Amino acid sequence: MIPFQHFKQRRLHKNHLNIPFNSKGYYIAGKPTQHSANNFKVTVITPVYNAEKTLRKTLDSVIRQTIGRSNIEYVLVDDGSTDSSRDILLEYSSKFDCIQAVFLKKNTGTPGHPRNIGIQLSTGKYLTFLDADDWLEENGLEILYAVLEKTGDDYAVGKTVQVQSTGTKVVGEHESCMERRSICPFSIPHIFHHLGPRARMIKASVIKENDILFPEMKFAEDKQFFIDVLLHSRKISTTQSTIYYLNRMENQETRLTNQTNILEKANCNLKVIRYIIEKNLETEKEKMILNRLYEFDSISRFFSTPHFYKTRLKFLYYLKFKQVLKTTKRLRYDFSQQFFEPIHLGVYMLFIKRNYRDLEKLLEWNNKEKV
Repeated sequence: MIPFQHFKQRRLHKNHLNIPFNSKGYYIAGKPTQHSANNFKVTVITPVYNAEKTLRKTLDSVIRQTIGRSNIEYVLVDDGSTDSSRDILLEYSSKFDCIQAVFLKKNTGTPGHPRNIGIQLSTGKYLTFLDADDWLEENGLEILYAVLEKTGDDYAVGKTVQVQSTGTKVVGEHESCMERRSICPFSIPHIFHHLGPRARMIKASVIKENDILFPEMKFAEDKQFFIDVLLHSRKISTTQSTIYYLNRMENQETRLTNQTNILEKANCNLKVIRYIIEKNLETEKEKMILNRLYEFDSISRFFSTPHFYKTRLKFLYYLKFKQVLKTTKRLRYDFSQQFFEPIHLGVYMLFIKRNYRDLEKLLEWNNKEKV
């Protein structure tokens, strides 16, 4: 293994020529001390890409966890950063035995691939995910770990606080509005409406024994992954305790979701829709999952973007939505009867009647009306 000081001098992100990348296209600079029984309580997985402004805060939030560093395996996978992120990872991996810094030979363009490498390298009993610009509550891992150990459940989720320059708000309140123990995930009505990687801990065996991986897409990879996780989780728990802080303090240009246009996102959502339909799930489970993908992603989010109101190329949106509706022909039920919001049914009905003028008026009214 290359010594830290020598490795740093090479400025890894500028010179790959002499770095011993393995046959899988990555190099591990730092290996945590292996415990006698390899008994890490939890593995934290973080994909990194050009996160120099926030990375130290993210790293520190894991290192300072009350569960104790000796119980944490922290795997950070750098996806070809060109800023100083790699130097920061080298620095921390040389100081802390719990950290594995993994460097990819080339950028993959998706957080799915780095997370999958983290899953493959993990040895902890439980897995959790943390993005490189977010941070954890100091006792967040200890809280989720205690819940899972006490209940034997497959999955636990707590409160996420979104931090903005104007203040804070709770994200996905249905996940943390009450203390629940050992319940069926489908008993929570909106459980599939927030499927990001934040504030949740999962039994590693659930993921590994069912070969659950992130699809390597630029967007929506976390939706498909956590849908699969919930489908394979027999019982889950929720807690009101704050676990995770979602950083929205500034316009983070490095976020892939900010670099993906709405039509690209729609293509990714289409892939997830087709993936779910191919599973031939029980009807009630399928309805619940697809409602999120049809109503929330393909209508509410799709037609509410500022670009839709400004563009003269609205027909591109209509062509894409038409592709979405083609997938509903294979369903055993009327998907529009599952909508939560009447306005979404109105948009759908106007679309199938090709009454685009009134559809646009309705959306514009809804965007301005604050009742």
